[in-house]
Amino acid sequence: MTPPDEETTEESTNGTTGEWPGVERRPLLKALGVGAALSLGTTRTTAQETTPSTDEAQIDALYGYPTPDAKDVPADLQPDHEVELHIVLNDPESGHASFYAHFEPTGLHVDPGDIVQFTYDSPEHTITAYHPGHGFQRRVPDGVPPFSSPVVNVDGAWLYRFEEAGVYDLFCSPHHVFGMNMRLVVGDADEGDQPDSVAESWETWEEGDPFPPWEPAGLEFELNEFSEQNDGAEWAWLTPQEVLDAPSLDVSRIQDQGTVSFEAVLGDIDRYPDTLPEADEAAATVQVREHSEHGSILVGPDEMTLYMFDNDTQGAGESSCSGSCAEAWPALTVEGEPTAGEQVEAELTTFEREDGSTQVAANGWPLYYFARDEEPGDANGQGVNDAWWVLGSDGTPIKS
Repeated sequence: MTPPDEETTEESTNGTTGEWPGVERRPLLKALGVGAALSLGTTRTTAQETTPSTDEAQIDALYGYPTPDAKDVPADLQPDHEVELHIVLNDPESGHASFYAHFEPTGLHVDPGDIVQFTYDSPEHTITAYHPGHGFQRRVPDGVPPFSSPVVNVDGAWLYRFEEAGVYDLFCSPHHVFGMNMRLVVGDADEGDQPDSVAESWETWEEGDPFPPWEPAGLEFELNEFSEQNDGAEWAWLTPQEVLDAPSLDVSRIQDQGTVSFEAVLGDIDRYPDTLPEADEAAATVQVREHSEHGSILVGPDEMTLYMFDNDTQGAGESSCSGSCAEAWPALTVEGEPTAGEQVEAELTTFEREDGSTQVAANGWPLYYFARDEEPGDANGQGVNDAWWVLGSDGTPIKS
C-alpha cells in the first residue's frame, strides 16, 4: 500500500490531470471545484463513445469495457461477478440522509483475471480507482493504472478485468462525497494488504499530498466555512471514510465471506439505521374500489374505473376497440404479468393487441379506461352507447 504522501508525478497521472494544485487548508471545495472537475472530465464520456466494436471486444486496462445494454455483453467477455450500482431514496422524515448511493455488494472477493460487471440500476455513476492520477492517494495495487469507467446509461454496464492481486478501493465520482465506495480483494491477501484506515491517513496528510477519501470532519468544516448560516451543521450523508473504515470491509472478512452487502456496512455505522428503507410495493394492476352507486368495482393501479365492451367476445383474447375507439377507451396494458389486489376474485389474463402492447382481461373480458373519467371514483363511461359497463370484483359486467 502506497503511503498517503505519495507524490503525484507526471508518470502517475498518465497525462490525465496534470499537476495537482496546492492548497492552503483542508480543501473540499477546491477539490470539488478543481480536482473533481478534472477527474470527471477524464471519465464522464458516454458508453456509446468508448464501446469497441464487438469484432474487437476487449477490456482496456484504463477504460474497461462499457456497453449501453447490460444484456449485450460479448460472449468472450462474460463476467465472473456482478456488482449493481444503486440509489435508494430515504424517508424525508427519517432524520437521516435523503438517499443512499451504494455498490451492491460493497465488498467482493475475486480471483486474479476475473471479470467484474458493474450494472447501472440507477443513473450518473462511475467506477473509479483511488489513484494519484485522479488526485487521490493510491488505494489500488502498485502498477495498476488510474482506471475509471465513463458514465453509462441506466441498464447499461461496465466491465473490468482485475489482473493484479491486491486490494482495490473504488468510488463513484459523482457520488463520492456521499460515501459511494466499495472494496475488492483480488486473490489471496494477508494482514499486510489491509489498507491504511482513512481516519489515520487524514491525520498524517500534508498540503500537497494526494487526498485520502473524504471524512465527515472535512465535509462539515467546509459546510461551516462556506456560510455563517451553516454554523454547527453536520454532514447528513455517508462519507467514504465511514464506509471504507467499516469493520465489515476488513480484507480478511471479505475473503472469508466472498461478498459483503451494503447493509452489513450500514450496520457498522452508528449514526445510521442497520437496514435500507423498504421500497414501496407497486400497486396491483387490478384492484377493487367501493363505488357509491355500483358497489365493488374493478379499478386500475391508479384506482381509475375499468370497463368492459359488449362488442368484445368473452375469452376470445382479442379487442374490438382500436383507432378512435381506443383513444376514447384506452386499454389497460402491462409489461409482464398482471397482479391482482386482495379483493379481486376475477382471473386475470393477457393478450397481445394489434399495436404489440399487452392488454389485461378480467374473467375473459378485455379491460379499458374511459378518457372522460378524471379522478378515482368517476364512472362516466357506465352505459355509454348501451355497450360499456363497469365490472364487479369477480369480473362480471354490472349493467345497471
